[in-house]
Amino acid sequence: MTSIRRVARLLCLTGMATGFISSYSAVAAPLSPEPWTLQRSIERGIAIAPELKRAQAGIRAGEGELERAGEWPNPRVSLRVENNIRQQQMRSGYTVDQLTVSQPIPLWRLKPQQKVAEEGVLAARADVTQTRLDIENRVARLFLSLQLDHEKLELAEQRLKFTHKRIRSRHKSDPSGIVRYVDPLDRSRLQLLHAAADQDTAAARNNYQESLEMFRNYLALPADAPVMLPAMRPAVAPSALPALEQQLDSDAVLLRRLHHRVLQAEAGVDLQHARRFDDPELTLIREKNVNLNNQEFSYNGVMLTVSLPLWDQNHGNIQKAQAEVMRAESQFDVAKRELVARLRQSHIQLQHLLAQAKHFKQAVLQPAQNLLRATERNYDVGAASSLALIDAYNTYFNARNRYLDIMFRSHQKAIDIKQVLGRSLLAANDTGAVHP
Repeated sequence: MTSIRRVARLLCLTGMATGFISSYSAVAAPLSPEPWTLQRSIERGIAIAPELKRAQAGIRAGEGELERAGEWPNPRVSLRVENNIRQQQMRSGYTVDQLTVSQPIPLWRLKPQQKVAEEGVLAARADVTQTRLDIENRVARLFLSLQLDHEKLELAEQRLKFTHKRIRSRHKSDPSGIVRYVDPLDRSRLQLLHAAADQDTAAARNNYQESLEMFRNYLALPADAPVMLPAMRPAVAPSALPALEQQLDSDAVLLRRLHHRVLQAEAGVDLQHARRFDDPELTLIREKNVNLNNQEFSYNGVMLTVSLPLWDQNHGNIQKAQAEVMRAESQFDVAKRELVARLRQSHIQLQHLLAQAKHFKQAVLQPAQNLLRATERNYDVGAASSLALIDAYNTYFNARNRYLDIMFRSHQKAIDIKQVLGRSLLAANDTGAVHP
């Protein structure tokens, strides 16, 4: 059943890859033969991401709304055609006896209307930045998972190589010519250890291939694109928490976007207040008429039309706009509370993981490596049993595996810190970067 599920998963990933490549082939830049590092992977992910194009379309829509918000209403021209003058002149036919040009004048609503549109554009720009950061984080996590699976594959291959070396050593004599007797039970233990290492290597290789396939699918890479994976090491230590919290208040993209939404909602209240009065309308009139002698004459006039908000004072829309302000402020406060909590939690977890990695390497990993080497030497001269060798073997390789998990988690927390702060993973700062 496990093999069937694995095959189905690979088929699904292959189908996803075909769809991604076909949809991105028209917009992605030509691929160079250089290996795919973290930095290049992020640049590729940003270049082909449809999410970024959608966010950029929001900016264009907001800019169009801003342009429209600053425009005056179009004037109106009216012509009146009738036969009144001709009848008074005892003649037949029609004549144009009135021309009016009316122009609404937006005295009150234009400025708040522009303010609403301006804040919408600024929020859309912040949304583009946030979308870009989300893409960076997604690519970095895929790259980090791939890096971990690659490290575990190399570790599994080292385990397999170790057990293979032990099995081969049973058939070789000592350099002095002395042939060591190996108990059949010891041979069985080593064979079982080798078989288990072989199975672990196959599972690690499958995990790496699946992670590599997912990585290539997301970036729409060809199957033969080389991926360079450096050795994993602990993340960089973060700055002090008060400094990071200060950066959060001033630089967090999510908070900046929500702040613009608050300002946009407040400008919306001003706009609804201005809309209590319709735009006053100035009308220029030119009209023809006849006098008592049936002679035509023309006269000009000016008319100003102003609405009186006696019954409809737009109270409903004003209350609705005020409620939108409360909602936007609430969203801002909730987001800030969650970001501060995530920052503090990720910061303390990253510090613990870095301290744990340092202590684990000194207190467990290095002693386990020394123990394995010493046990190997003793086993070769008959001073240690196979059980002692297997125990030292398991202790060392399990410690290596755990150390990889600790480093992987430290990088995850470093990514979380940058995500909260709204910082690019490619920026050079000390908030906990993932090594490219």
